[in-house]
Amino acid sequence: MIFKRLVLFGLIVMQVNVYAIEPDWHQAQYIINSFFEISLKNEYTEKEQVIRKWPTTGIRYHYIHRVIDNHLDEELTELHLRHLQIITGLDIKKANDYKDANLIIVFSREDSLKNDLQHFFDMKSPKDQDYFFRNSVCLGDFSTQADSAIQKAIVIIPVDRARKRGKLLACITEELTQILGLPNDSDTVFPSIFNDRSKNNLLTGLDYTLLKILYDQRLHIGMNKAEAKPIVESIVKGYIQSGLVDDADRQVQSGGLYSLVK
Repeated sequence: MIFKRLVLFGLIVMQVNVYAIEPDWHQAQYIINSFFEISLKNEYTEKEQVIRKWPTTGIRYHYIHRVIDNHLDEELTELHLRHLQIITGLDIKKANDYKDANLIIVFSREDSLKNDLQHFFDMKSPKDQDYFFRNSVCLGDFSTQADSAIQKAIVIIPVDRARKRGKLLACITEELTQILGLPNDSDTVFPSIFNDRSKNNLLTGLDYTLLKILYDQRLHIGMNKAEAKPIVESIVKGYIQSGLVDDADRQVQSGGLYSLVK
């Protein structure tokens, strides 16, 4: 059973309830600022981007395993992908074959990680590889078409490293969420999986809200900040008035990987 295996590997770390000292993320301007901080910026470049997200044709994913005992990794990933599908409305399904996939999920390990980085990310530079080994546990990236629609994504999770550091859940949650079009990490966005200083290993109410904004049909692929801002402001205003923001924590905790900690 998945519950027994989770206990065995010590993967579930209950999230610390620090809401009493957190900023009030329910405020409209905080949500708007957080959205643009995470969606239009990138930790690897200073250039501001445009709105990028998957088209309505959806995501077809394929697993590549470098580990023998891979059932747990897939079970956890399936839970999170189904959660993302519910939140965003995206059509997310397992591909019949590698060639049919636009999302490749590599469950790597330390002794094959270098080759995987070279093959999937074209990371041949020893300097780049050293930076990753020193500063990262897992890695994800996506590429876009000319219109800025996401067309392909790669996620690499070195399972042994992630488990050793107690980060397997965090890796699955963060990387698979970021490749939906929220690629940045920021200390100013809290509580969130997009904040490296946060204790959150699972999606927060703020993360849920940012995903809902990104995949709101009123927000179009390729919009720059000036074009997107009045639309995002309108979306957030509506979400607050409808109660979506106030209910976000409860909603996000009702599904996905949260089912394993209740």
